[in-house]
Amino acid sequence: MTHPTFAAKLDEMLELLERALTAIQQGGGPAEMHHLQKLLGELLSSCLRLVERNPGIEAAAADLYAAVSAIVRDSGVGAQPYRKKQRLFREARQRFRDRLAGACPGAYASDVVWRHRELLLSA
Repeated sequence: MTHPTFAAKLDEMLELLERALTAIQQGGGPAEMHHLQKLLGELLSSCLRLVERNPGIEAAAADLYAAVSAIVRDSGVGAQPYRKKQRLFREARQRFRDRLAGACPGAYASDVVWRHRELLLSA
């Protein structure tokens, strides 16, 4: 059995992230949205463990999580301006994809536990 390459692992992680992001974009009930937000945080954290530490990728991940948090927080309230939040979400999503395109495999994958808390604090 061969081990998956870095690119294959990253592609698999991106596919999972995209599914969660699409579900968030489509909306849902407050409980479902909070579940998706938690799932997204775990997926982003796992994704960051795969790649070499890069402030641009970390900032893009934090921006994406913050944009999702704003959508989730206001999803049940109908707060305005929802279109602006959706635009910020789309831009953060694209920026995260763009940053990951140049990602390198992480040498110290197990040393990034602190980044999960930092990511969650950005919201």
